[in-house]
Amino acid sequence: MTQERTGGRIDLAKFREAMRASQERGRANPDNRIVSRAKITLIKDQLKEARVGDYTLICDEARSRRGGGAGPGPLSYFIAAIGF
Repeated sequence: MTQERTGGRIDLAKFREAMRASQERGRANPDNRIVSRAKITLIKDQLKEARVGDYTLICDEARSRRGGGAGPGPLSYFIAAIGF
């Protein structure tokens, strides 16, 4: 798979085309929706593990928030998701 770098810029025409194609596929076959599921396991204290498809993520809080600092906190993931 080749990744194109755009210097931090989004190719709006390419993005719009991908969104339009996705919407058309959804209208043509409503049963073919994208469904995402996550299984969350509390490991200890504030440390949690999430299994999403083939991926495993960990989430923790800083020691100042009674966590162990083993990974990003939930707000960090939320902020990153907005950018994705």
